[in-house]
Amino acid sequence: MKTHRSIAASLLAALLLSPAAGSAAPPAPSQATSPAPPQADPLSKATLEMLAKGAEAWNQRRYDACRAWLLAAWSIKPHRQIAGNLAACEIKLGLFRDAAEHLSFLTQATADGKRGELSPEHRRLFDDALSKIAVLNIDAEPGATVLIDGKAVGQAPLSAPVYLEPGTHTLEARARSGSTAEFSRRFEAGAHKTLTLHPPMPNAEVAPPPPAPAAAPPPPVAPAPPPDTRVRDGVVIGGLALGGAALAAGVVLVVVANGKGEEVNDATRAIATDGGANACNDPAFSRARCDALDDAYIAEGTTRNLALAALLTAGAALGGTALAYALWPVETPRAAASRGVRITPTVTTQSAGLTIGGAF
Repeated sequence: MKTHRSIAASLLAALLLSPAAGSAAPPAPSQATSPAPPQADPLSKATLEMLAKGAEAWNQRRYDACRAWLLAAWSIKPHRQIAGNLAACEIKLGLFRDAAEHLSFLTQATADGKRGELSPEHRRLFDDALSKIAVLNIDAEPGATVLIDGKAVGQAPLSAPVYLEPGTHTLEARARSGSTAEFSRRFEAGAHKTLTLHPPMPNAEVAPPPPAPAAAPPPPVAPAPPPDTRVRDGVVIGGLALGGAALAAGVVLVVVANGKGEEVNDATRAIATDGGANACNDPAFSRARCDALDDAYIAEGTTRNLALAALLTAGAALGGTALAYALWPVETPRAAASRGVRITPTVTTQSAGLTIGGAF
């Protein structure tokens, strides 16, 4: 009840005091968190009416309305007679940071240059508000813009502390050079700290370091000599030639054998017509014709055997050539020079093939 009676009396005094008796203060340097002190001139009629309405709301314990009327009066003219009463309403509403800012207004220099004094009641209110918030003195580069949670609060040097609600806040100082200093910190209720926010100097032009010497290129690698395929190619060419020749010979021999077979058939039919089926067993029949028939049989068989041998040789040669081309190891010129291959075709009346020799 003591506080209630005190502010009511203070409000009534604000309405009754003349301009000469008021406690208005001259202008002081701008402050980061509260308006500038008032000029030494009387309150206007509208301001006095708002003070009266604020006093009425205080007496009715309507602290929201009290604060609203006093804030309206404050917006017209920040005045010492308003600041203390406004802070009392704000403490009732739990707005401790706002109350501290308005009470700090009372501590600023007065018209005679002396620092303002707080009454015992205002000192008690101020101490109560400070116990619920954090007080921060910021040391920053002169001229740097100070921001709290992204909101500018003034330019350094700040003439008054910054009042913060308890919790984590981001502090930033932006120098005119464009460099910034920023950090976040948690502040507890009742804390009173001094923090330094000095942006770093802009980076000086630094000459780039000399380029590192280029690494020596690796010595050129001589290209590998092309593989020596002469031996393989020789074998392949020889195999193809042999296979082709044997195939051609086989075809020719098959044709010849077929012709000799016709001759044998014709001679056999003629002898059978003239002497019967067993004419060659008859001593009276012509021996010469029967011997000629026997020679024809032998010639036909020999020709067919040679044709078969030629065809087999062709198949072996062509198949071996394909295998040699696919599987023959390719040699380097040096290795190939120390090796040799000999290929000798072998053809008889009974068989045909290849004789291969050399170093592998």
